[in-house]
Amino acid sequence: GSSFGLVLLTTFDSTSRKIAHQEVPIEDVVKQAEHLDITLVGVPLHRSSGESYIDRIQKGLEVIGAYLPRDDSQITSLVFGDLHLEHIKFWRDSNFTKFGFQLEYPLWKRDYAILLDDLEQSKVPCCISASNVQAIEVGRVFDRQLFQELERTEVDCFGESGEFHSLAKVWEVEQSVALK
Repeated sequence: GSSFGLVLLTTFDSTSRKIAHQEVPIEDVVKQAEHLDITLVGVPLHRSSGESYIDRIQKGLEVIGAYLPRDDSQITSLVFGDLHLEHIKFWRDSNFTKFGFQLEYPLWKRDYAILLDDLEQSKVPCCISASNVQAIEVGRVFDRQLFQELERTEVDCFGESGEFHSLAKVWEVEQSVALK
């Protein structure tokens, strides 16, 4: 694993073993983390446990903290991949600020043309893992062609409003290319 420079924390349904809404099996996230040599902490969500989502996240952060070396290493930031949904960012800011970490949104309000160019340059194939839009089939490759088709519709071209979700198959390219 990594030297704790970066840790990927994700939640998943303990019964289905899938990331909620995205329909991505946790095993695919494990495969991503292993290929990128990033430490992964998976936080199972138990539907009937009575524990809140925030409580489960806090336990995941505690697991990370417990495995950090005893020097000056500590969690400093929580980083999110949100693009532009104000209510999601507001919710994250309202709920995660109490943990005392800096909240970072490196993709926030980034121009979609730049994001699409970056995705293409990464050479990482992405495929649709879940869709709420009849015209977007699960399994379809997310590429410039699909992006351009979506530009002519009311659907957010990156599915930011939950219209669809995708899986980045980082393991299909060399690690150095995927991380460029």
